[in-house]
Amino acid sequence: MPRYTEKAYRRHMWLLMVIYVALMLLEWPHARGAVSLPLKAMLALAPTVPVIVLLWLLAKRVMSSDELQQRLHLMALSIATGVLAVLSMIGGFLAAAGAIHLDGDILIWVFPVLFMTYGVAHVVLGKRYGGMGCE
Repeated sequence: MPRYTEKAYRRHMWLLMVIYVALMLLEWPHARGAVSLPLKAMLALAPTVPVIVLLWLLAKRVMSSDELQQRLHLMALSIATGVLAVLSMIGGFLAAAGAIHLDGDILIWVFPVLFMTYGVAHVVLGKRYGGMGCE
């Protein structure tokens, strides 16, 4: 399988994130006010398209990397999943006890928190393994 370079990944990632931000700024404010259910669903789900493509690109990047890089990605994802699980559990217990009030809108933050934690863990682990985290 041909390598999917870091340069190509970053170029595609930034393009997708610009599209995502544009969708969130331009069309997302209209999602709640849409009158028809199909239009409301389309407006609400439009920002997920660049995120799904980004996940596909990340999978492509991981699959085309060597064994050490794959291990770093797996370890970073494991750490990020654990952190998100603990944060979700803390939030769930606090909400169930009535200590805080959480709306369903909080779910929008699950993926960004997972991805940011994954990125930090990947860089930290990469430095631990001799600077491999940023390749």
